[in-house]
Amino acid sequence: MCLVGSGLSGLGLCERESFMSDTFTILAIFAHPDDEIGVGSTLAYYSAAGVRTVLACASRGEAATIYCDECATRENLAEVRTHELECACQQLGITELRWLDWPDGGIQNLPRAAAVAQVVALIRDVRPDVIITHPENGLYPHPDHLAVWEITRAAFDAAAALPEDGEETPGLSEKAGVSAAWAAARLFTRALPQSFFDAAPEFAQYRVQLNGQQLPFIGTPDAEIDVIMRVAAGTPKRQAAWDCHRSQHNPDSAFARMPDGLRIEMAENEHFVLAAARVPLPDPAPDRVGSDLLTGLAGADAGPEEPAADPAALAALRTALSAQRVYLKVCEEYARHSSKPPFAALARDLAQTHQEAIYLLAGALRRAGQVTGEVEADARTAAEGLRQPDLPARIRFLSTGAEWAIAAYQAQAAVDTGRRAVWEELVTLTGAQLEAIRAFTGGTETL
Repeated sequence: MCLVGSGLSGLGLCERESFMSDTFTILAIFAHPDDEIGVGSTLAYYSAAGVRTVLACASRGEAATIYCDECATRENLAEVRTHELECACQQLGITELRWLDWPDGGIQNLPRAAAVAQVVALIRDVRPDVIITHPENGLYPHPDHLAVWEITRAAFDAAAALPEDGEETPGLSEKAGVSAAWAAARLFTRALPQSFFDAAPEFAQYRVQLNGQQLPFIGTPDAEIDVIMRVAAGTPKRQAAWDCHRSQHNPDSAFARMPDGLRIEMAENEHFVLAAARVPLPDPAPDRVGSDLLTGLAGADAGPEEPAADPAALAALRTALSAQRVYLKVCEEYARHSSKPPFAALARDLAQTHQEAIYLLAGALRRAGQVTGEVEADARTAAEGLRQPDLPARIRFLSTGAEWAIAAYQAQAAVDTGRRAVWEELVTLTGAQLEAIRAFTGGTETL
């Protein structure tokens, strides 16, 4: 059967079957049965395209709440959830299911070196091109999600490393195949864009109850999303897979509360952040339209990871990201509260360009192994922009900021040669902003 979906330059699935079949492998690593549903349309999409998709589940989910009295008991829940995940894999077209058999609710307490070594062995055995796992924030801060992220991130690097001077990786067995280093090309994490939370305030306010704690879902700024998988063709399979997890059908869950239209949109458009890469995503587009987890991997060797930047280069990237977030916030406020429609339109256009710059900078930092979520807009500079008393003062604030940024980015392009393309693209984006501001200034007398 021929399905049509976006991705890999927008080719239809029939056109890609020979390209992807027996060529690529995707390994998804999640903490519990049903965690795979968040990327279910994507996994179904790739499975249907002939990509080898492997799911590794860390636990059997034996500590979960049971939501159907007739389908499970506390004594047999692990067995029930095992069968539920097997059913879900069948619906998604996943033919390889691996179990790490870690304790549900206790993954963070495992001896970390041994846990990392187990995932290293898994990666070396499966030999994936792309790995998918929980985000750094867990999506919501479930300790198992956070631990699986940390373990998988460490294993992504360790699996590619050869022991030095006869040293052995702690905990690795002598099984055939696990000793050969394997460098996966990319590590992605699942994400929910902030725009979903903005569209459904009740979803943003929902809290997951866990051991007396109330855990919030955490959105990712839309500008930091690296890949949007347009996978409407896979959504019926995602729903069928979710139907398998009967013991977890909470009628009061966050997703049950979500408006139907938004829930469908979430299933048809699954979002990912590139957490680490040896083969970067090519030619990033601001809206990620047509992007794909496998884009640019055909014929590419998974070479060494992007060289780590020196502290000065990292500091420059973080400073630039913070500044872009300042001006994004200011422009959004100018657009929202301006009484002059032409200036509001300019501010909206500038905000869009700041989003593009944030995307470039966040990606560069992530490829250097840096956390981007903690880089915040400088409150003092943002306050300065927001208290500008009139239109001329606001124009001066924006143009001065653009001029400063261009000079700083040009200086960095000269010294940070490994990221020269990023800095030069930022010069281009900011130059276009400055031109737009100057063009607007010429007509302010008529406003």
